[in-house]
Amino acid sequence: MKNRPFFLLSFLMLVTASACNTLYNIKTIDIEIVEPSSMSISTEFRNIAIQYNNVNSSPNSYFNRYEEFGENKTEVENSDSIASHIYFENFIAKVNSQAFFDTLITLDEHDYSTVAVIDTIDYTPYFSEDSTSRKVLSPDQINVLNSGYFLKNSVKPVRTKNDSLIMHPQFGLYTPEQLQNIRNTTGADMLLSLDFFGALDGSYFDRRLEYANEQVTNWTQWSFYDLINMKYVLAYSKIDTVGWMEYAISQNKATTVLPPRNDAIYNAAEISAENYALTLVPHWVEVQRMYYNSGHVELQQADELVENGQWLEAAKLWRKQTKNENENIVAKCMFNLGLACEMEGDLEAALAWVVKSYHVFGQKNELHAQNSMEYIRLLSTRQADMKILERQFGE
Repeated sequence: MKNRPFFLLSFLMLVTASACNTLYNIKTIDIEIVEPSSMSISTEFRNIAIQYNNVNSSPNSYFNRYEEFGENKTEVENSDSIASHIYFENFIAKVNSQAFFDTLITLDEHDYSTVAVIDTIDYTPYFSEDSTSRKVLSPDQINVLNSGYFLKNSVKPVRTKNDSLIMHPQFGLYTPEQLQNIRNTTGADMLLSLDFFGALDGSYFDRRLEYANEQVTNWTQWSFYDLINMKYVLAYSKIDTVGWMEYAISQNKATTVLPPRNDAIYNAAEISAENYALTLVPHWVEVQRMYYNSGHVELQQADELVENGQWLEAAKLWRKQTKNENENIVAKCMFNLGLACEMEGDLEAALAWVVKSYHVFGQKNELHAQNSMEYIRLLSTRQADMKILERQFGE
């Protein structure tokens, strides 16, 4: 047995390597967390009125054109009008599902099918080169200017309209009397008005790269009115593109793998509406978290508890093992305790446990260091988000 010492040494090295590699044993779990909205609405506005006020309700010579595999076409149906209602209804549904506002009141829609919007406001004094005579635009006037400019360049009706609406110099598409009436009849603090919706679309095929692509770009404008102080708070224009990309060896194949044109337009309206709703209100999102598992008897029991959502019971087992002589087990359990604390809403304790877990090995174990630093980053982001959420919920 001349090779016995070599065999024992190899065996010991294999055991050691296996022990180090236990930090590769991970599981993932999906959890739900609350994220703040990117656009903050003041806490004084909790009763919201919302109105479909789309001035682009009749066929538009710009938005009724589309491209189909290199060929320019003009549609006969007014798909924008259908898509705009899908967009509006899905926006309301998504906002309601987050239960952020106290009330959300839907008003009767305005019909602009025969009404042309006219901006007669003279902005010359506000852009005069003579600084001594130049006037300063108020925030309301700036919103009217932005709204009027967007609508003038986007609304290009196919047919001449017989009626007209002259934009108000302070409130745009509304009059002070209309806004006051909404306030009095609904008790709303704020009005959200969908002033414009238009969809541009096209389908394309790249023969060289062998892929098919369909894109829908939704153009929207929303107006926000403070009904408490009777102010035009914001005219917000947004462009959102939704696309589908599929492998295709020919143009004929491309037509079968891409969604039908109308389906794409209507689905894109749903997606854009839901995405925009989530920029306005705090919302629940599903995220993924990792934790360590192990062949250790008690840690296997902890895995079963986690699968049943019994985080406090699992945490008791992990905490007990933080005194284990095996550093791998200690690092794992400390990391897992961080996740247990996050699940219980204690982000500060979660961060402390993950930092402790990192310091068991520091940079000596690259994989664990990377896992720990990534989780520390996520927890730090969540801590910052919680401070924003407290302001958004008025706590």
